[in-house]
Amino acid sequence: MTRFRDLRIKSGLTQTEFRHLYNEKYARSYTAAAISQIEHGRRMPELGALLDFADFYGVSLDYLLERDRDLRESCMSSKLKDFVEQLSAGKEDRQDDSGEAANEDEASQESKENIEILRGLLQQSVLLAQRVEKEAKHS
Repeated sequence: MTRFRDLRIKSGLTQTEFRHLYNEKYARSYTAAAISQIEHGRRMPELGALLDFADFYGVSLDYLLERDRDLRESCMSSKLKDFVEQLSAGKEDRQDDSGEAANEDEASQESKENIEILRGLLQQSVLLAQRVEKEAKHS
């Protein structure tokens, strides 16, 4: 399922309802067949129409075109990804640059507190994302 279709369904609109609202709001003349082809990934709208689709649903072009995951992943260094994975897994053993386990006695209290704050923030973010996803499914 493409985001085009997913967003329409989450909005509670049929293809016909969406097509009428979209065409009217943006002075376009998309047919039912064209909307179906877009939703099934067999046709890509021109740039102006893409901007209108994103505006209609209140999302970014990257989100609409499913590029948001790629951007998040490419912006995160491998070291940061490893750190986030360790935090989310709740691992206490961290490794230094040489790959050896860091000595807990050498870690400063401030570093420990920062890690705990980050772990808490990450857990809060995961809970919030799960709540939003659950509400979106019920909408």
